[in-house]
Amino acid sequence: MLEIRKAVITLDEKEIMELQRIITDNEAKDALKFLRKSVYDQIAHSQQGRLKSHLDTSGDPVDRFRRQSY
Repeated sequence: MLEIRKAVITLDEKEIMELQRIITDNEAKDALKFLRKSVYDQIAHSQQGRLKSHLDTSGDPVDRFRRQSY
């Protein structure tokens, strides 16, 4: 599961031209390829290291217990 956070993506000149071509030509298959390659890959990379399971706890429970102050 992803810990979803805001992400910023950047498109270079070539990607912007490709996006404009896709929009102009109304190409659904090319649009999906573009989203996977240019957008999703950047978002997945920015979220890398933030994957966590709903079963995970933050760190070692014994260590957390030791650090607690009562």
